[in-house]
Amino acid sequence: MRFYKILMVVCVVCSVFMFGLIKDSSAGEVKIATISLQDVLAQSKAGQDAQKVLENEVQKFQNKFKKDQDDLEALRLEIEKKGSVWSDEIRQGKERDYQKKMREYKLKTEDAQFELKQLEKKEMEPILKMLHEVINEIGKTKDYTLILENTRKGLRSRIGLLYATDEIDISNDVRAMLDKKYKK
Repeated sequence: MRFYKILMVVCVVCSVFMFGLIKDSSAGEVKIATISLQDVLAQSKAGQDAQKVLENEVQKFQNKFKKDQDDLEALRLEIEKKGSVWSDEIRQGKERDYQKKMREYKLKTEDAQFELKQLEKKEMEPILKMLHEVINEIGKTKDYTLILENTRKGLRSRIGLLYATDEIDISNDVRAMLDKKYKK
């Protein structure tokens, strides 16, 4: 019985303390905004320029690997069509050649993917830094208490933020300020 009295006193004290905290924090206005980083990057001049650089590099790699792809496909078709009439020695030799060329091709494409990731990092790092500065500046100048990311629509792809009205979305303001700061 004594335990329950102590527990009740602790609960009352905690409730009074919590009520005091809530009352004090509600004295100032809480301003919350959301931003779609995905939209800002896709629609901003900086994001579009970085995307063009990456797309150009992807196109270069695709052109570079086109001949290798065609050669591999031709060799695969040749093995499929003529493999049944070749001797075991010829067929095994062609299959070894195909496997060797396939491994070489895979290594080349992995190297290209690594280069693309490095290029993306090089292109996006300064933009993301600038974006972070813009968000901080808007948050401070407009006295936002909290700015949340609201990138994906739909419940399945959201993490943390399940609902926000469009009125608190500041993506267009952030994109406009980012475009002003971006010089290229």
